[in-house]
Amino acid sequence: MTFPTNIPAVTVWEQTTVNRAASYVRHEFGASYWEDNRGQTTGREEDNSIFLAIPPGAIADGYVPKREDKVLPGSIAEETPPRTALTVMRVKDLRYGSSMMQHIEVTIK
Repeated sequence: MTFPTNIPAVTVWEQTTVNRAASYVRHEFGASYWEDNRGQTTGREEDNSIFLAIPPGAIADGYVPKREDKVLPGSIAEETPPRTALTVMRVKDLRYGSSMMQHIEVTIK
């Protein structure tokens, strides 16, 4: 059994700062799991987030997404994120325990 995936690739634009201006470095991850939770209610408020799970085998260049990075599903060649790109809100590195359950968990809005 392998880690479940439902999209072939994810593109992440790492946000950096050059001369006080936002700059981006593009990273592409392999097959991952993308779950749209928009409109779902957790407690008294809507969650409106996207759950992304990136298995260790999908990480090509060693980069782990961080808060404020931009994300879109699929392989996107643009060097800067399009206006439709979503923002990383939270990241949990869960690459420990059973090899079939290891992943990086990303919450996106």
